[in-house]
Amino acid sequence: MQWTVFVVCLAVALPCIRADNVVPEDRSPRLIGGTNAPWGQFPSAVSINTTFNLHCGGAVVDRQHVLTAAQCVFNANQRLIDPYWITVRAGDIALAPVGARRQTRKVSHIFVHPQFNIRTLENDVAVLRLDRPYDLPSNTINLANRTRRIVPNGANCQFAGWGASTAALNAPVNVLQRFLPMTVNDRDMCNQANMHAGRLLESHLCAGNTGGSNNAAPCNGNAGTGLYCERALVGTLSFGLNCGAANNPPVFTQVRFYNDWIERQFNQTQGQPAGWTPAVL
Repeated sequence: MQWTVFVVCLAVALPCIRADNVVPEDRSPRLIGGTNAPWGQFPSAVSINTTFNLHCGGAVVDRQHVLTAAQCVFNANQRLIDPYWITVRAGDIALAPVGARRQTRKVSHIFVHPQFNIRTLENDVAVLRLDRPYDLPSNTINLANRTRRIVPNGANCQFAGWGASTAALNAPVNVLQRFLPMTVNDRDMCNQANMHAGRLLESHLCAGNTGGSNNAAPCNGNAGTGLYCERALVGTLSFGLNCGAANNPPVFTQVRFYNDWIERQFNQTQGQPAGWTPAVL
């Protein structure tokens, strides 16, 4: 029934309205293990929902702008979706029910990095402009402190996301935000043939489980979610959403390589149009 309603809504070009306190099972995010996050631990973290994709994460980088992974704003045909279909929720540690401190915004413009490669996920960053700024100051929302420093191997960090606590399709959704401890790995190790086979670039950071794990691993629906080291935003999850499998460690796009580009988007007047597709090199 949900699929039928979805198709009809697209056909008549009208929005499909879903209760804000419902987390549909077929689109629910998954996060293996983790610890429930207390209020205020990750005040820049946001939950991003689109009509076409699974849930994604992101971070508040300006009163009216959110950083996420570029892959989160493309449909199955590798075309940019209309910003109308994107909803961003901040200031709440639960997906449902709606908290009194939650601030929900629609998106007016999408700014995708011009060198984003949708096949390799190089330059996997996008900035979303909200339809109106967040009400700040707030006890539950704050701008991300984006690092400009190199994060050394062995650094102890935290990944803050949402989702069911196991990879099983029938697993109940844990609606509370949870965080996973992650240690930064050596890039050369993650680039070994039995892992990412040379895919990692200098702009990538590898962290988290390299072996099998049933208590600390990112899974579906958490692309774009932030990695925080000493409370600073270090990266956004791009690939390696391994659901606990070995030899597929999480890989993040390092924000320090994109800070200047991110800030330039705050004053851009025109984003890419709906239907735009990135050049594939």
